[in-house]
Amino acid sequence: MAEDYSCENCKLEVVENDDYCPNCGSIFTDKKCVNHTEITAEGVCLICEKICCSDCGLDVNGAYLCNDHCDVEVIQLMGRVYGTSDSLEIDYILSVLEDKNFHPFKFSRKTSPISLGGTDYTLFRASGESSGHLINEIKIMVPLNEYLEAKKLIENIKEK
Repeated sequence: MAEDYSCENCKLEVVENDDYCPNCGSIFTDKKCVNHTEITAEGVCLICEKICCSDCGLDVNGAYLCNDHCDVEVIQLMGRVYGTSDSLEIDYILSVLEDKNFHPFKFSRKTSPISLGGTDYTLFRASGESSGHLINEIKIMVPLNEYLEAKKLIENIKEK
């Protein structure tokens, strides 16, 4: 039986034979970057599992992501797969994801007490938000390892 160890980066308990931490993406073995085979990898993208060097990936809010996914909004190691101010649309997509055995989480943060679902000025002005995401947006977040499949399912729903 394999011994348990802790990831040096995030302190999550991991199994001895793990190649990387499933929580933060820190790599435990000497692997080479998929794009630069002469450079030792620094992490594994928690969305697509691509092994990357520092030129091909980076830490995003505690999660190692490749350059292809570094723009994904990450909150508490969950990725934003969809967002809108329409709560009915969010509830529908949330239920579809749950029916397909995803683990979605509805995340909502309002900027003012007048933001109760109606259109107001704060919906269009993301004051204090530097990443370009609307503060009044209701977001659907999923664990990073479910991100690609959840995104694809939502795109299929939106096409119909």
